[in-house]
Amino acid sequence: MNTLLEVGLGSAERILGSRFLIAVLLPVLLAAGSSGLAALAATDHTPGDALRAWQQYSASGQLMAALWILLGLIAAAYVLALFHLPLLRLLEGYWPQTALLRGLARRRAERQRSRARAGWDRVRELHDAGERTGGSTLAAQLLMAYPPPPRLEQGCLPTALGNRLRAAEYYPLERYGIDAVVIWSRLRPLLPPEATDRVTSARTALDGAISLLGLSAAFGTVWPVVLLLRGGHATLAALTLLAWPVAWAAHRASLQAATAYGQEVRVVFDLHRRALLRHLELDVPDDPAAERLLWDDLAQFYLRNVPFAGSGRLSP
Repeated sequence: MNTLLEVGLGSAERILGSRFLIAVLLPVLLAAGSSGLAALAATDHTPGDALRAWQQYSASGQLMAALWILLGLIAAAYVLALFHLPLLRLLEGYWPQTALLRGLARRRAERQRSRARAGWDRVRELHDAGERTGGSTLAAQLLMAYPPPPRLEQGCLPTALGNRLRAAEYYPLERYGIDAVVIWSRLRPLLPPEATDRVTSARTALDGAISLLGLSAAFGTVWPVVLLLRGGHATLAALTLLAWPVAWAAHRASLQAATAYGQEVRVVFDLHRRALLRHLELDVPDDPAAERLLWDDLAQFYLRNVPFAGSGRLSP
């Protein structure tokens, strides 16, 4: 028999969505709880004082207060969700085009390229030394973490997170001639439930790590300043700086999550790419070269409205 908690969580998942609950609302709850404790300490109160104040309200007053708090947390989570994509793009390395940031982006992208080139040099050394297993393992890791060697010069981004996601974007282009940015939004609705669940789970893990990273960085920036301005809270201000190690851990988790998400994207294109062709009632070529040409024609049709020359029926 389901417990009341399980029923409540199931209802919340149906209304808000599991991805929103895990990737956005849960980090907001953690940040709000930590901020509440910091606020109590800053005003020389304890959680016990807050509990006693809460108990002074009537049952109806507690219910109304709890509802307002819950609504406030959900509203804050929705605001965070609105800024989630811009935050992710920023962490990927798509920075504003100012003179300072352009120079920083160039230097960091070159550093990422240097690391990738050093890795590929090591792969060649291992293969030349007869250590083919070690070389193949390292090559696989590099292909997951950076754009492929032919794309390094123009496709490398300033951040490790951005390059992991960029590597996943380049995979279908290198293998099948598929522009993932154009085709993905049209292919994803056609995926079987198992594939959709795997992609959603991987993306939820990535979004959760990004949310925790952003909130931890905000907490570790705002609260030390607030506490120091109030005076007499230097020790507490120092403790709130522990949010930065949490942000660092969240960043490391986001790299692992980006790798896992990129792998799921690769699997989708390997196994299900032709679902879009069949849905559009296009003839699926047996020849890989002909398939590459078909995907390029399809991308140009959607991206630039170039007349489609493939065989079969096609509707925009």
